[in-house]
Amino acid sequence: MAVISFATTDVPDVGQRRKNALSLPLYYVQILAIILILFIVLMNYLTLCVNIPTHPWQWLSIVISSVFILPFLILFIIITLVDPAEDSVINQNHGPRTDFDRNLHQHVITNYYCNICDAHVTAKAKHCSSCNKCVYSFDHHCIWLNTCVGGKNYRLFFSMLILIVIGTLFIFINSLLQFIGSFQNSSSMISLKPYYGLDQYAILMIPSSQAAFQVISMIVAVISIVAFGMTGYLLAFHIFLYYQKMSTYDYVVHRRHNRTIDQTLTQFNQLTQNPNAEQKNLQQKKLKNNRVGLAKENGTTNQPQNGRIFTVEENHRENPRSLSSCGNTNQQSYIVNKSYQDEDEQY
Repeated sequence: MAVISFATTDVPDVGQRRKNALSLPLYYVQILAIILILFIVLMNYLTLCVNIPTHPWQWLSIVISSVFILPFLILFIIITLVDPAEDSVINQNHGPRTDFDRNLHQHVITNYYCNICDAHVTAKAKHCSSCNKCVYSFDHHCIWLNTCVGGKNYRLFFSMLILIVIGTLFIFINSLLQFIGSFQNSSSMISLKPYYGLDQYAILMIPSSQAAFQVISMIVAVISIVAFGMTGYLLAFHIFLYYQKMSTYDYVVHRRHNRTIDQTLTQFNQLTQNPNAEQKNLQQKKLKNNRVGLAKENGTTNQPQNGRIFTVEENHRENPRSLSSCGNTNQQSYIVNKSYQDEDEQY
């Protein structure tokens, strides 16, 4: 089994299911999220909080940031370790089935029974292909956490989003003020106090130059504001879903259904606005798909004239005798049988 997956969906081995976010394979986006979390937390405590005046700003910065960071880390660990699957799936002593056949079952879950997990599930359960298990009250599969969000961890997930939004906004403001303060003299209200003395700032408690501190503080500010924007948008989206009484899965299905209806209406409007063009296309399609013969004058047999005749080779009930004949002597033309016209007009 691969330790880290770079595919669009991190599918476990056949016959296995992922119990939590730490189950293999790990997703590369999940690894990136963990690296960013460690970077922001370490930079906050070992860089931003140590290069400002000790009293009262240093301790105030540590306390305020800890109010958001410590609960966030606790929620992140809980969500990472919890298994959001159905209880009937968790209590099984065997893995998912490997002989699921789409030809026999139109859907994975039929009548509250999952044909892959081989277990009875609740009404809002959905089978996640990335985790290969049925998730209780399924909402969505989060690629940043590499686990499903459902009834067992949705409130934890929502609370974590709130903490991320507030915490990243605070770190952005703090890092931006320190970036500006590094250019100010000692008389300014936002002037800094380098941890190791004049122009010797601490970056991860390592003595560094003023220029290095300015670069690092700006990098922290950029990462924080990007994270604030992304999580803020996601939080607003879930607030919208809450008032709509919908899950993320319901929203995606509803939107897909509306898109299908819009495409159908667009095609219908094009047909009604330009019926002549559509009729012309149908006539061209008839001539292309149907091969018709040359009939003798006033004849009802399929004997060829001058040894030439064409017959219809489509899977229809018509035969050469049903082709209509031309009206004039020695006149030959292409004739389309009326029964073909009637069938084409039904489409």
